[in-house]
Amino acid sequence: MSRKGRAGTHSSVIDVAEPLVADMERLGRVSRGVIHANAGASGRAIKVLELDGALRVTVVAKGARQEFHVYGVSVIQMRELLGGKGYRSFVKNLPPS
Repeated sequence: MSRKGRAGTHSSVIDVAEPLVADMERLGRVSRGVIHANAGASGRAIKVLELDGALRVTVVAKGARQEFHVYGVSVIQMRELLGGKGYRSFVKNLPPS
């Protein structure tokens, strides 16, 4: 049985990451990380890193950065998700397929 939705107790999400978190929670479990202010980014970016048993997804936008650990979602599924039109304005960095 696969579990989907939120993992952990931290509930805050930076504004720019809200749609992404909702989409990732439909596919698997998402653990929300601490929000870091003053990220110094001039644009929006999503970085995906493959870990043992999870993906670490970092979302950076003007003035904020937040990491998420995503369980039960493959790099291929993440690549398909980020290929959608809602994520065209982001610079994406994904592991090779």
